Amino acid sequence: MKRPLQWMVVMAILSMLTACTGNMDSKSPESLKVAVNNDNIKTDNEEKNTEPKKSVPKNTPEPASKEIIACQKALENRGQFSIQDGTVDYQAGVRIFPLLNFVMTKQSVPANGPEQSVFMKDNPIFVTRNDKYANTLVFATIHSQRTGVLHGVIGFPDNEVTQYYEPMVFGEKTGFIPQIPVTDAGPLNKAVEVNRETWGNELGELTKPCNDSLNLPPTKTDPPFFKYNGKIYPFSKEIDFVAGVKGVGFGLVEYGNSYPDGKKIQIPVLMYCPNCSIENVVMIQDGVELTFKKDQFYDDWQKWLGKEWHAFTSEEIDFDENVFAEADFANIHSKLPPFISQNPSTIQVTINGEQVEFVNH
Repeated sequence: MKRPLQWMVVMAILSMLTACTGNMDSKSPESLKVAVNNDNIKTDNEEKNTEPKKSVPKNTPEPASKEIIACQKALENRGQFSIQDGTVDYQAGVRIFPLLNFVMTKQSVPANGPEQSVFMKDNPIFVTRNDKYANTLVFATIHSQRTGVLHGVIGFPDNEVTQYYEPMVFGEKTGFIPQIPVTDAGPLNKAVEVNRETWGNELGELTKPCNDSLNLPPTKTDPPFFKYNGKIYPFSKEIDFVAGVKGVGFGLVEYGNSYPDGKKIQIPVLMYCPNCSIENVVMIQDGVELTFKKDQFYDDWQKWLGKEWHAFTSEEIDFDENVFAEADFANIHSKLPPFISQNPSTIQVTINGEQVEFVNH
């Protein structure tokens, strides 16, 4: 009878020791970790996917009006592109029409392939989705590394960027007529240059559906304040058409860019904004801001184009012309937009005290 009693005493002592050991372990770092059931662990994405769906406001356009739809059809017919079928030619002379569709709807027509997508990436015409300033336009010929190659280098060096635009500027052969904006019109499908004069004459009936929905700056015929010899640059004819004045595209390149001492460049922004008080013009790329001030020819631009127009020039940006002439993107180094990376830039302007963002595609 003594052995069972002794055994019970031993077991009681062991139980007490085990309890004490457990209390000691509970204060150790390991035991302070929270125990979880691995079967119930969810990643952040799984958490988001399993939560009840909420109505998140999206930056989607309002349903198009009958007037806009009618104009879209007219632009598609003249520009031989189809939003529904996803067909567009941004290299042919009809490229002006999908560009006008972007100005009107604030949405690009997707390109058929990578070689065509560069056109809207390089597009110098910026618009805003802010309905209050729907007719406001910003023209910025240099807004990326690619457009620095295209418009920042003096001359037209042969490189991977300029090759796409060469037929538009020089034609496909020596002596060939440059591929200016053009469309077919009339019963004989005669090729007609697309400019503000033909828009209201030879193309008047064909583009009539756009009279009430494609709101562009009014046409002006006064000569520019600078020497204009009709030279064509990539997008210069498109800029002239949208701006309504011949020579604006040329002037932004020839008189908008400036090259201070050293490897520097200052780039232009020209803005059409009736009844606007403009301040704090900045270009933003990768979260970094490039600031602008009134252009030295600000008054000259306004005398030529009108008080609705506002010209600005940027602060100085590092610019190695040799690197840009070769389109050597790996060796383009800049701490300021638009040359930080190959990501797109946006333009932000304070208009009448309100910040408004502009995009080019």
